[in-house]
Amino acid sequence: MEVEAGSYPVSVSMEPDKIPLGGIALATIKINNKIDLLDVKFLGKKIPYHLDPSSQDYFVLLGAGLDCKPGTHILTVKWQGPDGPPGLYSHEVRVMTRSFPEERLSIPERMVEFPPKILERVLNDQKAVKKTCDKISNKLYWKRPFIWPVNSKILSQFGFRRIFNNKPRSPHSGVDLRAPEGTPILASNYGKVSMARDCYLSGKTVILDHGKGLYTLYAHLVSYKVSEGQKVERGQVVGLSGSTGRATGPHLHWGVSLLGKRLDPAELMALLGT
Repeated sequence: MEVEAGSYPVSVSMEPDKIPLGGIALATIKINNKIDLLDVKFLGKKIPYHLDPSSQDYFVLLGAGLDCKPGTHILTVKWQGPDGPPGLYSHEVRVMTRSFPEERLSIPERMVEFPPKILERVLNDQKAVKKTCDKISNKLYWKRPFIWPVNSKILSQFGFRRIFNNKPRSPHSGVDLRAPEGTPILASNYGKVSMARDCYLSGKTVILDHGKGLYTLYAHLVSYKVSEGQKVERGQVVGLSGSTGRATGPHLHWGVSLLGKRLDPAELMALLGT
């Protein structure tokens, strides 16, 4: 049954109360101790939730990927009381439109398309990364605050799009940070190494699982300092910066993925960072 907010002992608060495209929010769910939380859904997906032992509140992370339609979406909380059928609490979530910069370039056509063998490798890399980031581990590793993996200004923003010969490429899925070759790259939070792979485009890449569907990605490394399956602490060196893969010079590409959707790392840091 659908119930109005406030009619039952369930409430939701969000920080921030609106999400821009590429943004992320922390929702806190308060419930009466006489009822049980059954599931949380947003944008057609079940959302992992976590109990905060200190407050006995639940929290979930909500993200709005670039393919999310701006407007009002509904977060639903399904709960079960001691008597009667399950209840459903609805909370409106506003996703705000956002404009991203783009650059149009005319280059030789041979530089736009990949040869078949290289294309096969690129697609295999993309499948492997997607398969990794689509997994949802039950354990929560991260704790406030997140830290920047390197002390740098942002060189290239999330969502930036290049259009080659009137053919749009995929939007920039992270941020580029200045990092001269050999700069230690730090884990932004506690986690587990779910991938250490040499990819054609992103070069030597490390992906950290922070739990409950949240991942960070570190690309173009010249070397790894961790291995797959290893647990890492916040601030631990995961690799050294470089220009491996398809890069014009040394830098760090840093990405964030939540439930398989790439989000803006700057938005994550604004919400949960130092």
